[in-house]
Amino acid sequence: MGTRALEQIFTPSSIAVIGASDKSGSLGGAVLRNLLEGKFEGDIYPVNARGYKQVSGLKACARISQLPAGVELAIICTPADTVDKIITSLAKANIPAAVIMTGGTARVRSGLFTPSRSRLLAVQEQTKVRILGPDCLGVINPNHKLNASNLHIPVKPGHIAYLGQSGAIANAITDWAIARNIGFSHILTLGQGQDIKLADAVDYLASDKTAKTLLVHLDDFKEGRILLRSLRAASRNKLVLVVKSNRFPASPLSNNIHTPGILNRDALIDHALQRAGVLRVGATDEMFDCIDTIQQKKQLKGDRLAIISNSRGGAILAIDRLLHDKGTLADFSSETQLQLSTILPEYTSASNPVLLNPELKAEQLKAVAALLLKDNNIDAVLVVYIPGLGTEPEENALALTQLLSQTNKTLFCSWMGEHSVQGARALFDRHSVPNFETPDNAIKAFMYMVSHTRTQELMRETPESIETLAGYSDLIAQQLPINDVINPQLAWQLLKSYGFASVDNYFTQDAKQLAKMSEEVPPPWVVKIHHKEYLKPFAYGENARQRWRSVGLNITSKGHLKQEVVRLNGELKDRFPDSPVMGYSIQTMHRALDNLQISLGLGRDEEVGPFIFFGGGGSTADILTDRQVAIPPLNTVLARHLIERSHASQVMRERSDNYAQELIILSRWLVAISQLSSQYPSISGLELNAIRANNGEFLVLGVAGQTASSITPTFKAYPVELEQTIRNHKNRIFKIRPIKAEDEGYLADFYHKLSPDTLRFRFFNSRQNFEHKELARFSQIDYDREMEFVAFDSKIIAGVVRSWIDPDSITAEFSVLVGDDQVGQQLGFILMQKMIDYLAHRRGVLQLVGSVLVNNHPMLKLARRLGFSEKENQKEGFVEIVLNLNPATQSWQTKRLYILD
Repeated sequence: MGTRALEQIFTPSSIAVIGASDKSGSLGGAVLRNLLEGKFEGDIYPVNARGYKQVSGLKACARISQLPAGVELAIICTPADTVDKIITSLAKANIPAAVIMTGGTARVRSGLFTPSRSRLLAVQEQTKVRILGPDCLGVINPNHKLNASNLHIPVKPGHIAYLGQSGAIANAITDWAIARNIGFSHILTLGQGQDIKLADAVDYLASDKTAKTLLVHLDDFKEGRILLRSLRAASRNKLVLVVKSNRFPASPLSNNIHTPGILNRDALIDHALQRAGVLRVGATDEMFDCIDTIQQKKQLKGDRLAIISNSRGGAILAIDRLLHDKGTLADFSSETQLQLSTILPEYTSASNPVLLNPELKAEQLKAVAALLLKDNNIDAVLVVYIPGLGTEPEENALALTQLLSQTNKTLFCSWMGEHSVQGARALFDRHSVPNFETPDNAIKAFMYMVSHTRTQELMRETPESIETLAGYSDLIAQQLPINDVINPQLAWQLLKSYGFASVDNYFTQDAKQLAKMSEEVPPPWVVKIHHKEYLKPFAYGENARQRWRSVGLNITSKGHLKQEVVRLNGELKDRFPDSPVMGYSIQTMHRALDNLQISLGLGRDEEVGPFIFFGGGGSTADILTDRQVAIPPLNTVLARHLIERSHASQVMRERSDNYAQELIILSRWLVAISQLSSQYPSISGLELNAIRANNGEFLVLGVAGQTASSITPTFKAYPVELEQTIRNHKNRIFKIRPIKAEDEGYLADFYHKLSPDTLRFRFFNSRQNFEHKELARFSQIDYDREMEFVAFDSKIIAGVVRSWIDPDSITAEFSVLVGDDQVGQQLGFILMQKMIDYLAHRRGVLQLVGSVLVNNHPMLKLARRLGFSEKENQKEGFVEIVLNLNPATQSWQTKRLYILD
C-alpha cells in the first residue's frame, strides 16, 4: 500500500481517541493518559458515546461528526463490532488514518474481541482510510512527544526504531530498554496488519532522519518479497537488525509453509535477509545484546579483537567463544608490545590476551586499553572484569568511559557477577558502553556485528565481467506447458541454450527404437523412462533414496537393453500406474571423478520467491542435507559464495587439480540459472544433476522441470531490455545501458578524469578520491528503487545519469554527469531524455526533482531546455528544479508533490 498517510500516524498534529474514558482499566483511558503524560503538543479530542462532557480534563465529543475539521489521526479503542462503522465515520470526517487497538496485545484472543477481517478489508477499500492494526500496541514517537499506546512505562527519546508484529514483545523490549538507558525514535507493532504492512513502515522510517537503526521483530514472513525489498532499501543507509522467530515447521504455532527442494526453509529466509543487507540475530537476548553494541555507534572495521582481563579464566571464556565463532585474536604490533612492557609487571606478557592482576587499578586499565585502541592491528577491544576482594569495579568502569572520546574503535565490556558490579553497569549504560553479563554474550554480540560487516563487504565485492551463453528463445517460451512438467527434450534444449555442457541424449517415443538408436551411442549405456512423476523436480521427499528413478545403468548389449526396458516398464506399472510415459532416452554412461556429483537448479517459495540452490548430488546422497540457497539475481561473486558454503565444494577443493577453474565453471552455470529464472518466470522448479567427469569437465546427466503461474522475483534482475545504441547529432555512437556491478572500474576511471569544477557541480564539493565502498554503492544498484544509465564510448564511460525513486513513485531525485571531453556532444540531453522516458512511462513517476548549484550554468541551461521549473534557494546556494512527468490521480499524491512558489 506504500507510505501514504503514515506521516499522520507517526507525526500527527491532532488526535481523536475513540472510546476515551476515565473508567479504571479502560483501554481508551490508558491511551489518553499516555498521550497526556507524554506531553503531546498537538490537540487531543476524546470521543465517548456515553456523552461525557469531559474525559481526563479534556472536552469530549459524543460522536465523530462533532470533531473539528483537520483531525489527522484516530485511535480506536471501542468494541470489535463497532470498528468498521467507526472507520466509515472517520472517512466522512476526512480523518485520513486510524490506529485500531481493539483486540488487545494477545493475538490469540477469540473473534469476539477482534474486528471482522473481511468487513474491515471491505471498509478500508471503500473509504481509503489508512489502518494500523487491529490488535496493535499503538504508535510511539518520543521525539515528537507522541505516546498513543497502552504501554505501562514511558519511553525515552533515542535513535532506534522498533517494528514488530507482537505487542507483548514490544512491551518487554521497552521495559528492558528503560532500565538500560536506551531510547527509541519510534515503536510500532502491526498487530494483524490488514492495511499498513511492515514493509510500509520500513519504507517510511528509512527516510526518517531520527531513526538511525531499525530493529525489526518477525514471527510470520507475510508478503516476504515486498518486505525484503523495503529492508534492502533501508539497509543501504541504516543498520537494520532483525529477529526472526517461529523458525521450525514442527511448532504448533508455525505457519507451516512447505518449500519444495529444500530441507530447512529458515535457511532460505536467513539468506534472503542477509541478501537484503540485514543483520539477523537468533534470539531475543541476542537482540538485546546487539542493541547494546549498536548504541556505541562505532564503525567496526574488522574482526581482530584484543582482550584485556583481570583473570585467566575470564579470558579463556572469551577466547573459546571467539574461536568457536571463527573470530580473530588480534596480533599486537611490535610498537604496542614494547610500550605495554613498560607499564606491565615483568611476569605479565605483552601479548593478546593481556592478563592483569585480579585487583587491577583504574590507571593501569586505562593505560593498557588506550594503547590497544591506538594499534592499527586491532579492530575492537573487550575488557573482561571479575570482581573480588580489593577490586574497584566502578573506578575501572569510569576509567574506560573516559577513553570513548579518544577513539573511533569499538570498546565493549563484560563485568561479570551481579551484586558487586551493578554500579559499574549503570555507569556503562549512562555512557552507552556495550556491557554484558558474560564474555560469551559479549563475543556473540561482537561476532554478529563482524558477520554483518563481512556480509556488507561481500555485497560490495566487484564481480568479474562474464559473457554467459544465455539466450532467451521465443520458441522455447511458446512450448513451455502451463502448470505442468516440462517435456524432457524441451528441458535439454533449454539447458543447451544457456551453455550447459551435458551428455548426449537420444530421445524416442517408441521403446522399440532404442535398440536401433544404441548403434549411434558408445556403450555402456543408461536408459531412462520419462514418465510424468519422474519428470517432476524435487520428487524424492527428504531422503534421495526414497525416489524410484526409472533408470537402467551400465547396459552393455542390445539384449540387456531390452531386458532393462521390460523391467522398468513393469516397475513403473507397479509403482506409478497412473503416471503416463512421455518417452524414453538412451545415453552413454559417464562415471563421476571421485564419485563427485552435484545438484543445482531453481526453486520457488511462496513468500520469498525464486531461489537458486547448489549442493552434493547423486542417487545415494541425501541431497537436501547439503543443499545451499541464494536469492537471484546472482553475479559471479554471489554464485561463488553459494558454492563455497556447500560440503560438495570442500570435496572439490580437497581432490581437484584445478579448483579455481572448476569454481569458475560452476559459478557461470549458477549465473546462467539466475538469468534463466528472470527470463522464464513461469518455471517454478528446475533440478539439474551433474558430475565432474574424468577430464575435470562438468556434465549435466539429468534435468527435471515444472511450470506454474509467473511470480515476481524478490530483487529485480538486470533490465537488459533497457539497453540502447544512440547516434548523436554529430553521428557519434554511444551505447547506453543500466549500470552493472562489474562497471566499478570503468566508473572509477570516469571520475578520475573529471575536473574539480565538474565534480563540485555534481557532489557539491571537489572530490579527490572515490573509495571502493562508495564506487560499489554507485555501481551495485537496486533496479527496483534506483536507476542509473551509463553512456559508453567504446569501453570508456562518457556520461552517467542516476535517479532515486521514492517507495510510492511520487518523486524521483536525479543527478547527471558528463565527461569534460564530451562537451558539445549533447550527451547530457540524451541521458536526461533516456531517464525521463524511463521514469515517466515504465515507472509512472509523477515528478522529477533535483538541486543545482547557482553557478552551474550548463546544467541550468539543460534543465530549461527539458522544461524544468526552477526556484533559487539563496540561503543554501542552489536552485531547486522540478519537472512534472505524470498527473496525480489521488489527493494524497498531490500533497506529496513539490510546489515551487
